[in-house]
Amino acid sequence: MSTPIETSFADTERHVAEVAAAIVSGEPLSLGIASASLRQAMLTLSDAVQRLSPDQQLDPKFSARVRKMASALALQRESLIRRTVLVERALNTLVPATREVAYAQGSVAYGRAGRPTGAFGRLSA
Repeated sequence: MSTPIETSFADTERHVAEVAAAIVSGEPLSLGIASASLRQAMLTLSDAVQRLSPDQQLDPKFSARVRKMASALALQRESLIRRTVLVERALNTLVPATREVAYAQGSVAYGRAGRPTGAFGRLSA
């Protein structure tokens, strides 16, 4: 019979693999779902680790599994950063105007403080 910590580790490792598959597939919806599932699995794993005794928390087997997951997450993060850069470059190629100012400076008085016209000599509230 597996312990709760073993179940949490296995579940989290499965979700890390699902996120990796979603990154490779390139589908944003599946990546969002897999990332949310991974986040929840990580919270469950964190709660399970907090319930362990200090001796159990220092178990080399658990430390190795945590290091392995951490390195996999770091690789996934780098992949997402690279993909973001590629998407931004492609977007700038397709729509180069996104690099320019959205509202050009015009000669009209919009956005400036109004000038008194003298139509209202005295205002009282």
